[in-house]
Amino acid sequence: MRNNVLSLLLIFISCSNINGQEKEKFSQFKNHISTNLLLPVFESFDISYERTIANKWAIGLAGALYGNRGEELNTSYDNYDYHTKFELMPFARIYFQGAQNKSHFIEIFGSLSKVEERGRIIRSTNEFGYGVYNIGVKDYTVGGLGTGYGYRFLFLERKLVVEAQIGLRTNFNIDFILLNVAAVRTGIKVGYRF
Repeated sequence: MRNNVLSLLLIFISCSNINGQEKEKFSQFKNHISTNLLLPVFESFDISYERTIANKWAIGLAGALYGNRGEELNTSYDNYDYHTKFELMPFARIYFQGAQNKSHFIEIFGSLSKVEERGRIIRSTNEFGYGVYNIGVKDYTVGGLGTGYGYRFLFLERKLVVEAQIGLRTNFNIDFILLNVAAVRTGIKVGYRF
């Protein structure tokens, strides 16, 4: 009887040690910070923060500052030239193989952008009170929606993140009929999970 109890105790201790090592090996990282490695080519910069909220779901906030070459990411219509100066993008992701694994993901994001539109006909009032039309620059803030698809690789005990992603965003504006589409959140991203 005493040997049976001792044997059961040893089995219980060895099983608990195995389970403890499993948990340590697969740490749950809830936070993730990353940046796009391709944006500096366009004289631009972005940073993203992501928080895992469930097994396959994450939410986050990204911000981007676009330089002069950043307008190459936008489309232009007729004689207008659109240049996004900066952008804030809240997003939600679903990871197909779980948020703690390397995985394909789909992302839906919103956008709040500061846009400069050059070559536009702008109405102003002269000193006599008459409306005058000139070709000039108009600055405005606009909202939009976008979607993206990507794949995330995990390295160094799942702390280092490398992502390949493609994303498209459209701005909604009542001043033109066609939507202003831009390739945002597209590129190779590197990040850190904690």
